[in-house]
Amino acid sequence: MRETPERLTNSIMDAAPVNEMGVMLLFAEWAQKNRVRIQSIESPHPDCVALVKAGGKNATRRIAMEFRSSDFRKRRRNRNSFDWIVCWEHDWAECPEHITVIELRREYGLGFNVWLQPVSDDTKERFSSKLTKVSRRVEWTVASQAHEGDLVIFYHSTPRREIGDIFRIDSSVRVDRAPKGGFSWNAREREWRAQLVRVAQLASPVTLAHLKAHHALKTAGWLRNNLVSRAKVTVDWIFLRELIVARNPTLERRLPTADGFMPSTLIKRG
Repeated sequence: MRETPERLTNSIMDAAPVNEMGVMLLFAEWAQKNRVRIQSIESPHPDCVALVKAGGKNATRRIAMEFRSSDFRKRRRNRNSFDWIVCWEHDWAECPEHITVIELRREYGLGFNVWLQPVSDDTKERFSSKLTKVSRRVEWTVASQAHEGDLVIFYHSTPRREIGDIFRIDSSVRVDRAPKGGFSWNAREREWRAQLVRVAQLASPVTLAHLKAHHALKTAGWLRNNLVSRAKVTVDWIFLRELIVARNPTLERRLPTADGFMPSTLIKRG
């Protein structure tokens, strides 16, 4: 899939960060807006020490700068040496509870990713048929980097070969061990699960032929890969949404736009 940086319209940066240095620059802007005082930039750790107001007093926060929050797990040995993780994207479901995650992607209005996930009736569980019957809410497996608020587009493979259902992740993502003898998406036999709430069931599905005929989508890596695996398709959501709405005009007001606008019908209440 093409990895094109998302555009930022409310920042000194024209495009979203693509590495840790970009995260640090964007955090400096965010910190100024939120009255967080940067005390020092350090090496090797913590990356940053900042002062925040807590209980009427200044409190020190030791910060790790990461492009993705899951990078912290790979690079940092002493987790107790940090109070915050500042990242562009929070994709670490097992993040320790004592660490606060500042996800700049959400802070700058790009609060959700879009995942395309295949389902079929090729196994005894008949996942495709099961999903089609869901009226409102269901617990389902999701991509390991998914998180609450993301959209999940389900592609029904054999024999339908069409996008037919759209859900939103409506809970935090938890990690479970895959059922013994069951299917697992990874060699460690773990699966990431969350509550999904239905956004739409397409009256006019988007078929594989429609996708391959689209002027922009036909060259997407996830399509060239024959939609056999879960794929993050956020950068192509503008075109996918366009194609879905063209065939299902009533969904125009129910699907979030590519610039991060989330209609009230999709915002979690409470």
